[in-house]
Amino acid sequence: MKKILVFSNGEKIGDGLIKLPFLQEIFLQFKNCKITWLAYGTTVYSTTLKEISSRYLSEVIYNAELNPMPWKKISYTYNFHDKYYDIIIDTQKTVYKTIALKRIKSKIFVSSTASWLFSDLKPKNKYKEKKYYLDNLFDMLGLIINQRINYINNYSFPIILEDKLKKIFKNKKSCIGIAPGAGEKNKKWEIQNFLEVAKYFLNKNYDIAFFIGPEDYYEKKIILKNFPEAFFPEDLIKDFSGPEIVMASTKFLIFSLSNDSGVSHMLSTNYCLLLKLFGQRSPEKFTPRSSMIKTISPKKYGSNDINSIPVKYVIETIEKLI
Repeated sequence: MKKILVFSNGEKIGDGLIKLPFLQEIFLQFKNCKITWLAYGTTVYSTTLKEISSRYLSEVIYNAELNPMPWKKISYTYNFHDKYYDIIIDTQKTVYKTIALKRIKSKIFVSSTASWLFSDLKPKNKYKEKKYYLDNLFDMLGLIINQRINYINNYSFPIILEDKLKKIFKNKKSCIGIAPGAGEKNKKWEIQNFLEVAKYFLNKNYDIAFFIGPEDYYEKKIILKNFPEAFFPEDLIKDFSGPEIVMASTKFLIFSLSNDSGVSHMLSTNYCLLLKLFGQRSPEKFTPRSSMIKTISPKKYGSNDINSIPVKYVIETIEKLI
């Protein structure tokens, strides 16, 4: 049984969701392997996404705070002195953390830090730095197995959850998902814009499912004020985690609209079309390669402000896509 250690700075909900296909691919490539996820800080793989990530991970270690100094312990919170791994994959790029990580014994160490300086395996051709983050991770895994990996987000969900959602969506007409929240204010398209889109498609005889993050209290309040009978799938199922409910709901949607947010990653399952609205961040770097995901950037309008994206253009784009 191969022992594999994957190191990261830590994961918030969006990061954790982005990396799930990477975890799944490691698990598939190295059958019967034992994967340890090591986070320098905190990680949702020990909390919010524990239920999903535990399908692939044997162990999660967080707040490790590795030390690069050879005369000190590798970590004061976990004993790595006698540990040995067949493979270590370094997913972050801070030099001192990579040096600290390299103190842990391994047969193969892979890291793109400092243009692959510390890595046992290196790409043969000039490396493109501005890629979607997940592509970089799959490039490292491809080096290890000596094969290019063409991945797709191929999520599966518990049958019980799908059955519950099937009943919930049973009487819904063609349903569009709308996720108006985001963790940062500059990533939020105005809630009134989302409501305008919702009203337009409700008048076209579509149903709307709203998806709200755990901190989107304001958005939910405004939605309920305008649509007292608003449909929130997560509120109707109690025995599964919120992220898994959102992800599985995409099997029952024809389309979804969101900001560049954690919930947008939950909607990026390839089961329904998704339109992501961006602010100043690069759509290329933060969007999976998929024909099912389209993006709109305010740079089209000479701006970094997400609210320079017109409602009319968003509606026209959705109509063309569906």
